Amino acid sequence: MFDTKAAAAYCGIAVQTLRNKLAAGEFPEPHKRGRLNGWFQDELDAHLRSEMDDYDVVHGVAS
Repeated sequence: MFDTKAAAAYCGIAVQTLRNKLAAGEFPEPHKRGRLNGWFQDELDAHLRSEMDDYDVVHGVAS
């Protein structure tokens, strides 16, 4: 399970960017570990794949 800092690093974004995306509903909802947020690797991988699909659609890249 990744904490916020590790999840941001895994996704290649800053912690504040992760928080902004989470607030905007553009990042997977975390699992609570006490007061801390946590994400599983498969959820982050799925999110990254979906962002690549969105990029392909917006930029007209053939799949």
